[in-house]
Amino acid sequence: MGRKGEDKQTKRSKAPSFWAIQRKKYSFTVTASPGPHGIDESYPLVVLIRDVLKLVNTYREASNIIRDGKILVDGVIRKDPDFPVGLMDVLQVPLLKNSYRMVPNKGSVLVPIKIPDSENSQKLCRVRAKTTVRGGKIQYGFHDGRSILAESETDLSPGDVCLLEIPSQKIKRVIALKNGVLALIVKGKRVGMIGQIKEIRSGTVTRNKMVDLDIEGVIAELPADMIIAVGDGEPLITITGGK
Repeated sequence: MGRKGEDKQTKRSKAPSFWAIQRKKYSFTVTASPGPHGIDESYPLVVLIRDVLKLVNTYREASNIIRDGKILVDGVIRKDPDFPVGLMDVLQVPLLKNSYRMVPNKGSVLVPIKIPDSENSQKLCRVRAKTTVRGGKIQYGFHDGRSILAESETDLSPGDVCLLEIPSQKIKRVIALKNGVLALIVKGKRVGMIGQIKEIRSGTVTRNKMVDLDIEGVIAELPADMIIAVGDGEPLITITGGK
């Protein structure tokens, strides 16, 4: 009979390239559980605690802390050691009074940066889908798997970004994907760079929506799904720094 279920381990040599782990000392590492972020764009919570933030030394120590409910992701206690933590997620460690946001940095898809306590209930979420549900209400799906039924006066389009209050999911601000706004590159060789949108070109059947981004005077043409809008004159929240 065939084997059932997902693999619980991943060869370190085949783990996503951005994972900050030792690849030769040990053969295997854990696999992220199915969740709001894909395996190739997230960290398992236990790997983030042990290998990246180095809050503990072993899997057992990290697992015990997580299962004891001492780690929050986006304001919610997560007890699955392999829970996937991805773009813009907020990680809180109340015992240490530390909060981190997962953002791209130059050369890496995901890096935890320390953020002030005033921001640990705020998160930028990019709209991925817009659908009409029963009763004529509008439902928006975001890049981190969450979805909300918006108020009638809220009118968003895929690519727009909301500043959400977490975990309540209340929309505090909206950043429309338009000329002049600042955008953060989340994929590709320019990952982690910030630029100003100069032009947006609609997609076609064979071509994605494209944006021209001014990065320190150099114009880069990028697919719209490789960026996330972060503010008008300046980013609405902290998106740069060190861990």
